[in-house]
Amino acid sequence: MTLSDFATFSTAISGLAVTASLIYLALQTHQNVKHTRALIHQGRIAGIRELVLAAADTDLAAAILFARGQGATPQDVKQFQFASFCTASFYGWQDSYSQHRVGLLDEDIYMQMRSAVASAMSFPAARAYWETTIRVPGTKFAAFVDEIIATLPAAQP
Repeated sequence: MTLSDFATFSTAISGLAVTASLIYLALQTHQNVKHTRALIHQGRIAGIRELVLAAADTDLAAAILFARGQGATPQDVKQFQFASFCTASFYGWQDSYSQHRVGLLDEDIYMQMRSAVASAMSFPAARAYWETTIRVPGTKFAAFVDEIIATLPAAQP
């Protein structure tokens, strides 16, 4: 092998190495974008859940109901607290569902979340709150929850 042949061979090898490096960099960039989106989504959900759960405090719930011009009886406050709890739960489940869809949440955690949704949806009040307030028709998350509900016995009032 001459020096010229060796130089040609080295150039070809370095070209392949650069190509492989660029492919690896593209994959890493794609993965970083997924993780960044997940972190942004988690932060958004955490903020929403924090506000919703804070609103479940008895005094704050009564103040919110009063400001809305609604009744603030103990029964009204309890209903508002339940709605706040349901809202926080659904946002958490939606986050887990979204992260599983993009491959950032393993199957065991996903199955635990799915079981929690099924358990909650077995209660008529939670199912009614889902149907009347939380559910956004046409979304993948709505289809996911609706699929779980379809496997459950009919809720009794």
